[in-house]
Formats: sequence, C-alpha cells, structure tokens
Amino acid sequence: MSEHASDRPLRVAHIITRLCQGGAQENTFHTIRLANRERFQCDLISGPTTGREGSIEAAITEAGISIQRVPTLIRTPSPIHDALALRQLTWLLAAGRYDIVHTHMSKAGFLGRLAAERAGIPHVVHTPHGNVFHGYFNGPLTRLFVWMERHAARRTDRIIELTQGGVAEHLAEGIGQREQFRVIFSGIDTHPYEEAVRNREQTREALGIRPEDIVVGGVGRLEPVKGFTYFVAMVKALTAMEQPLRFFLIGDGALRPELEQQATSEGVSIEFLGLREDVPALMAALDVLVVPSINEGMGRVILEAGAAGVPVVASRVGGIPDIVDNGETGLLAPPRAPEALAEAVQLLIQSPERRRLMGATARAKIVPHYSLEHMVQRIETVYEELLHANS
Repeated sequence: MSEHASDRPLRVAHIITRLCQGGAQENTFHTIRLANRERFQCDLISGPTTGREGSIEAAITEAGISIQRVPTLIRTPSPIHDALALRQLTWLLAAGRYDIVHTHMSKAGFLGRLAAERAGIPHVVHTPHGNVFHGYFNGPLTRLFVWMERHAARRTDRIIELTQGGVAEHLAEGIGQREQFRVIFSGIDTHPYEEAVRNREQTREALGIRPEDIVVGGVGRLEPVKGFTYFVAMVKALTAMEQPLRFFLIGDGALRPELEQQATSEGVSIEFLGLREDVPALMAALDVLVVPSINEGMGRVILEAGAAGVPVVASRVGGIPDIVDNGETGLLAPPRAPEALAEAVQLLIQSPERRRLMGATARAKIVPHYSLEHMVQRIETVYEELLHANS
C-alpha cells in the first residue's frame, strides 16, 4: 500500500464513454454516489452524452458529483478522436495522482486502461458491463475489439463481470486469466418498487388499463442489440389470441422510428411510451416483461421486473440465465426467435396463477440480494484486496 494510503481517502477515477440512461451508466453513478467517503474519493470522467436514450447527467449533478469531460472520448471508433482522448486521459490521470482507475465498457475501458498504464497508476480495475462480441459490429470490427480486450486485460488487475456467464464468455475469447475475474451483479434501488407494487392498480387505471387487460411490455434502449425488432414480431404472433392484450415499449433510441414503422407494416398495436421518469410504476403495471436481447451482460431490467413482482420472458443469452430461474422467476427462449418468445408469453397469459407465483418468487429473490448498497460494498472489497496485496 502507498505511504499516504492510511492518512487520506484513496483516489479512484471512474472512466466511462457516455452517461446515457443504461445499466452500465447507472452502475457507475451509484458506485460513486454510495462510496465510503472516508475511505475512497471518487471522480467521474466521461465523454459527451449523445443519442436518443436519454441522460442521467442531471441526476449525477443533483447528487453533487462533478463530471470531468473528455470531449474526444466518443463511442464511434475514430483514430484522431481516440488519440486525442488517450492523451487527455493520460494527463488527467497523472495530474490526479489516482490510486485506482476503474474503467467501464469497451471503448473507455481500452483507452482508460492504456492511459492508466502511461500515467503510472498502481491499480487498474475494469467492468465490461457485458461484451461487444455479439450483436454490435460486423466480423472484422468485432475481431478488432476482441484483440483490444485481450491487449487491455494484460494491463488490468481485476475484471469485474456481472455474472459467471460473462466470465465464461471472456475466457472463451482468450481475454484475461480466470484469477483476474470477480463476479459482482449490477444492483438496483429497490425502494421505489415498494410503492410501485402498492399502487399497481391505481397506475393501471391511470393508463386506461381495464381489469381484464393483460399488459406485455418491453423496457430499455431502443437499439439493435436489445432485440426489440423481435418484440414487434412477437406481438404479431400473439394477435390471434382471444385475450384482451396491450403492448407497451418504454424507452427510446435510434431504432424507434424503424420499430414504429415495423409495427405499422405488421398491423399491430404497440404503445411507444418513450423516455419516462416513472419506470418503477410502469414496470409494476405490467403482467409480463419481455427482454428479447441479442446480447446482454446481465439484464438489469430483469432485476427491476423482479422487484416489481413481474415475471419475465427473456432471451437465453449472456448473463441472463444467471439471473432468470427458468420456470420459477420467468421463462427463457432462444435469441432472435419471436415465435419462441410468443409461445412463452402465451403460457403466462393463459395462467394468471403462474404469473402471480413467478412474480412473487422473483421479488423474494431480488429484493433482499440485489441492492445498490450490497453491490458497492463488494466493489470496494475488490479495491481493498488490491491495495492490501501491496501493503
């Protein structure tokens, strides 16, 4: 441990590409917000927040957290911007005399870890929040990112994965050594869901949902990797059912115009609710949540559904099988298979008692074990492990 580690808070820099509304961004924000201030002084470094998915920057500012901006740290690969971002990150890290650099996601993870090495940072932690091996890029670009991850892993002390499935996916690509990995879920704030569950019927009434209506929804960024094109196709497959059904999509993103056009072309009715501040209430108003992702590190939205007492139908990809107990808290289906999604949803539509039992089981599993506080404590345990290894 460094000489001054015992008489001042240890300085931790968190680096992420953008602060849109998403699980990785929420995870990073709350890791800083709930940090043990007597032990850790955490700074947030980010590029500009772009895209239609919304922003959490207002919440970050309200929490009293300042953002150190790197304007050239952008999501799209760009040799010129990336070189400039690397230079500024290196300068920021060296000037901040950080004890730990904690990078998040792929782009910031690669540049941030390279900058940490150049700045002489003693400890480096990385959280991929999933992977970019499936559903993001074409073959050559995917192979480039895999190479980058292998290269960066050699400059990383610990890699925090959200699930055991995520560890297996990285090791299968030759990224890192097993002893580098630690598994820490992405926690959620369960408190808003207490009120949401209590007010479920009032929320449904406010949305014009009749008592006999069964509501099937999707929640998330409307981006290709989230698979919502298969949600629309699933709705088409369910329209022949006699039950009164309503379908909601909550969120926004680049794919929204295409999804709206697809729904029109398919002749199906889906209510696009856009970005909302009342997601816990809307989640609790659903009867079934569908998560049709092509690739998913964990599926934080699945935890939110569990906290709301709502069963899920989800793709069997990434870390989702580590979160969904198939047949107990939800049902799993193959990815890119709208007919299989429809079949699973149909099973739940036809059995109110099964929906109720699955939702209650999910809630009993999620609420006590997946809190933000527990997540942050475990992350800080990783920091302490590194610091004491050199003491």
